[in-house]
Amino acid sequence: MDERDKTEAAVRVFFKWQHERRITKERERRQLLSRCVIAGGSMHSLALRPDGSVACWGGNLCSQAPPEGIPGDFVAVAGGISHALALRRDGSVKCWGRIENGLNGDIIPDDIPGDFVAIAAGHGHSLALRRDGGIACSGQNPYGEAPPDGVEGDFVAVAGGDNHSLALRRDGSVACWGNNEYHQAPPDGMDGDFVAIAAGSNHSLALGRDGSVACWGDDTYLQTPLDVIYGDFVAIAGGGGHSLALRRDGSVRCWGCNEYGQAPPAGVDGDFVAIAAGGFHSLALRRDGRVTCWGNNEYDQAPTEGVVGQFFAHND
Repeated sequence: MDERDKTEAAVRVFFKWQHERRITKERERRQLLSRCVIAGGSMHSLALRPDGSVACWGGNLCSQAPPEGIPGDFVAVAGGISHALALRRDGSVKCWGRIENGLNGDIIPDDIPGDFVAIAAGHGHSLALRRDGGIACSGQNPYGEAPPDGVEGDFVAVAGGDNHSLALRRDGSVACWGNNEYHQAPPDGMDGDFVAIAAGSNHSLALGRDGSVACWGDDTYLQTPLDVIYGDFVAIAGGGGHSLALRRDGSVRCWGCNEYGQAPPAGVDGDFVAIAAGGFHSLALRRDGRVTCWGNNEYDQAPTEGVVGQFFAHND
């Protein structure tokens, strides 16, 4: 092999390595975005640590955010109005906090064995997606948001609002059930080619494969100003009356209620890799593992200086 052939071979190897590295990084990014590594409750916040434990801060009146955190081997977190959930690596779910009709143990046991792959928390109800695509529901059910027998289907993601629930089907459409007073949960669902879903108090969001965001439900605070918001988005989150969307460049677009600065119209710049929305506050996970917070901080749920720590082991 002459020098020219050697050079061409080296170039081919280099470009193949670059291509494989880009594919690996994109796969890691998608895995991170598909997992709930941070979460906002009504007045509390949660973040997953690299060791699998959960860090908690904010309002703890109902023991939903113990300052010492929750030890365990968890892979996802979810926050409700005054309760929280964490999904273990083995597929079981841990629950803590309180709801209006009693201890969280009255909703579902403290530890729920099962082969679950995703979780979501609403106002006073909880959802857990089984590996077979069905959904286990528990908690308050005045509007049918958490039917005791669960919801069967070929689902790949779940989301919970105040009194409504959403599930993303494998075919990209969205199933809805529960309170539909603001058209946040149309019984016929929503057709589309969606890849992610999010629920606010009384509104719903779905991320299209093309990077756009579909919005429906309550628009009192302009949290659903258009049927579709176009952009190059990769993740979404719904709060009390506001909405967030993470752009591919790492910045966050915000719209809706901004009474406490939770949804600044100019958005939030940064190198973010995940977002979450609480009742009146917002969270974003930086690539370096720190959490940036903005909005209502009455209960220290959104400290302006953020929360320092390596909250998720993200490998570049």
